[in-house]
Amino acid sequence: MKRFSGLFLLSFVLVLLTGCPKRPLVPPVDTAKLDAEQAIASASEAINRAREVGADVTEAEGLLQEARSAFDAEDYATAISKAREAEESANRARELALAKAREEEEAEMEVVEEEEAVEKAAKIYVVGTWARDRDCLWNIAKKSSIYGDPWKWKRIYKANTDKIKDPDLIYPGQRLTIP
Repeated sequence: MKRFSGLFLLSFVLVLLTGCPKRPLVPPVDTAKLDAEQAIASASEAINRAREVGADVTEAEGLLQEARSAFDAEDYATAISKAREAEESANRARELALAKAREEEEAEMEVVEEEEAVEKAAKIYVVGTWARDRDCLWNIAKKSSIYGDPWKWKRIYKANTDKIKDPDLIYPGQRLTIP
């Protein structure tokens, strides 16, 4: 037991005298190099994401090229700075492209909504003469610009009961609402 405690005490004293190594596990140059590699990879990914949405990434690509040149020259601080600028530029370009796409989509939706509103609005059909147009409710409903189905003549009649007393009698110049 004395021998064990003596050995323990000797080990403890040696550790106190020598201490733990204070040097970093990775040399500072290697840390800067790793940081630069990571920054360049991150910027490259940001540029690829921006390209996917159709963004203009020429500025970001130029900055990334400068970062790679600085990296090759072992100027890691400049490489990191340029890579971060490239990433920010790519992210801005991506956001601009997405905003533009959203605006275009909204404008397209407005046009579609206007077209739907026009389609839903009641059409007015002016009855022509029998001799020239052969207009009767059956033939009006049969026209491709109206329903394209003569059996739907009752829709026209029901929408115009205030103007049409007898569905067999319509008159030239009469303005019929087409629902």
